Order: sequence, then C-alpha cells, then structure tokens
Amino acid sequence: MAAGLLGYTIRRLLWAVPVLFAVSVIVFMILRAAPGDPVDALLGQRYTEQTAEAVRRKYGYDDPIPIQYWKYMTNLAKGDLGVSTRHQDFSVSEVIWPKIVVSSRLGAIALVMTFLVGIPVGIYAALARGTPLDPLTIGFWLALDAFPAFVTIPLLQWLFAVELGWVSSQWDTEAPLGGLLSVDALLPIAVMSIPGIAGVARFMRASIISVMTEDYVRTARAKGLLERTVVVTHITRNAMLPMVTVIGLSLPGIAAGALFVELLFGVPGIASEALAAVRAPDFDVIMGLVLFGSTLFVLANILVDISYALIDPRVRVGSARG
Repeated sequence: MAAGLLGYTIRRLLWAVPVLFAVSVIVFMILRAAPGDPVDALLGQRYTEQTAEAVRRKYGYDDPIPIQYWKYMTNLAKGDLGVSTRHQDFSVSEVIWPKIVVSSRLGAIALVMTFLVGIPVGIYAALARGTPLDPLTIGFWLALDAFPAFVTIPLLQWLFAVELGWVSSQWDTEAPLGGLLSVDALLPIAVMSIPGIAGVARFMRASIISVMTEDYVRTARAKGLLERTVVVTHITRNAMLPMVTVIGLSLPGIAAGALFVELLFGVPGIASEALAAVRAPDFDVIMGLVLFGSTLFVLANILVDISYALIDPRVRVGSARG
C-alpha cells in the first residue's frame, strides 16, 4: 500500500515537469510579444538609440527569442531567476523573496482565520437546516462577502483609525515579525479573511448535509449514540474529506498577496510588487513570480491527492492497486 502511494507520488511529480515547462514557454513568449519595452521604462528621459542598444545587449534582449529562453532556462537550472531591470540589477531573488515572506505571513493568518470561522459556521447552518437560522447565518456572511475590498478598506480605516484611533491606517514594517504582532495587523487580516468565510461555510454546509443522509449515520443514531458523538465522529469527520481539496488548493494563495490590502494599507508585499513589475515591464520578475505560483499550485494538487490517500483508506487501497 505504501509502495503504491509512493509510486503514485513519484509519477505525479514527474508529470509536473512538463507542465511547468509548458507554462514557462507560454509565459516567456507572451512577455516578449506583449507591448511594452523594459529598456524604455528603465532609461526614461535618458533614452537614446545608442544607450538602448547597449542596455539590450547587456540583458540579452537583442538575441533571438529562442536563444533568450535557452539562456534563461540554463540560468534557472542553476537557481538564478535573473535580474530586475526596474530595481537596477538587483537579482530577482533579492526582490521577490522578502516580499513573498511578508505576504505569506499575512495570508497564512488570514487563511487560518477563514477556515477556523467558516467550518463551524457551515456545520451550524447544516444542523439548523429547516429553521430560519440556516439562511440567516449563511446570508449574514454572504452580505459581508458582497462588499468589495476597495470599499471596505477605506470605511474601516475611517472608523477604526481616524474616528476611534484604535489602530494605524498604515502598516508598521518596523514592528516584530514585520508588523504581524501589532494591533495594526488586525484590519488587513480581517479584510482578507472575512470574505472567504461565506464560501467555506457554504461548502461545509453542503458536505455536512450530504453525509447526514448516509447509512452509517442512521446506524450510529440507531445504536443510541449521543448526538454530539454522531455529529463529531461520524458526520463532521467524513464531511471534512472534500474540505481537504478546498484547503489544499487555497494554500498557494497564501503567497499571492492581496493587491488592495497591500496598496491601501501600505503592506510591502508581493502583490503590489507584481503589479509594478507588469506595468514596467520587468521580464525576469514576472517570470519568477509566474513559475513560483505555478509550482505552488502543482505541488498543492499533489498534496491534496496524498492527503486523500492518508485520510480515506479506500483511496489508499485504490492508489496501491494503481
């Protein structure tokens, strides 16, 4: 059984290689074919044909596109993501990793809060099915989800920062852990976590209702087990299996950042950096971010499949037979 799971994992990892290769080719070609010249953005008013030609030669932009791609992949195999033209020759790693760390810390806390609140809300709504509490509970969180971030953030800043003075309207990068331990982090975390609660709650509610109709649940109740035991052991535990997919596929979003949160709260995260790189354009930074995000997404899918095999014995047997 373990050998079957190991073989399945190895096959999935091997399949990830051509997928990521295809992503790199497509994105590289799109960047080169898209309008916008990083040399123009870099030189600005200092642009002259002679200077531009020297800069293109420096970064290899004067080579044919297939040669550029070959050089990029050769450097990537050595762990070199390239250099940023917008940051005056800083390496891509020096540009993106500190910002990814900031966004990942903030996103991880927001994701944990989303599921810690969303899962119990979904369970409560499912158990209250047929009563007014069910639509009221889900409707309340859907109403909060309906407000876009660019509307919610200024309102929260006005109320809690300007009027009440409880928090600062800007991110404190000098605080411990980059500001995450300060009270000023509460608003960004709330803005990022609350909109996702409705989706998690609805998914959990549907999963709970589906499991409640299974034969083993009726059998457990017929044996005289306490309702709390039935709900926790037999219903919730089995209903969590589909939630593994949602949690796993949400993990790559931790490092993606939240654009409006970073722009309006002044968080030095990766989303605002990605926007600036696209507007520049900064080819190597964009490529680094796309490949990083694609790798996370592929690994998250593999992690979800492995988690299924570990949680559900039927999946484990199936993987071993495969």
